[in-house]
Parts: sequence; C-alpha cells; structure tokens
Amino acid sequence: MNKVMKIVDVVAFVILLIGGLNYLIAGLFGWDLMAMMFGTTISVIGRIVYALIGAAALLLLGTVIARTIIKSKKQNA
Repeated sequence: MNKVMKIVDVVAFVILLIGGLNYLIAGLFGWDLMAMMFGTTISVIGRIVYALIGAAALLLLGTVIARTIIKSKKQNA
C-alpha cells in the first residue's frame, strides 16, 4: 500500500471513529454534539440508529486493535 493511501485510510478511520463515538453517545445518553452545533434534535429512532452506528465503530476499533496485536506478535515470533 502506498503512503498516500495509508494516510487516506488513517484519516477515514479517524473520521469514522469520531462520528461513531458521537453517535454512540447520542444514542445512549441523548447528547449529540452535531445536533448541538447545528441546532437540531434527534428522535428515539434516531437515537437507536446512532447507538448502532456507535457500536459498529467500537467493533471496528476492537478489530483494528486485535489485528495490530496479532500482526505484532507474528513479526516478533
């Protein structure tokens, strides 16, 4: 993978992670930074969707961490 694509992947991951965590917080606690910034509110269904997206972001984070650990162990073995 070339350097530019690696940078794009990292930026995309960071954006997904920030957005996903925002969705998780909005879904679980009803506090949405984007809604506060832009003056909108979210419904119950919106909170459920936000929570699901946030959970997906946490799952992705766990997957990336696990793969990094596995890759590191393979390189050190």
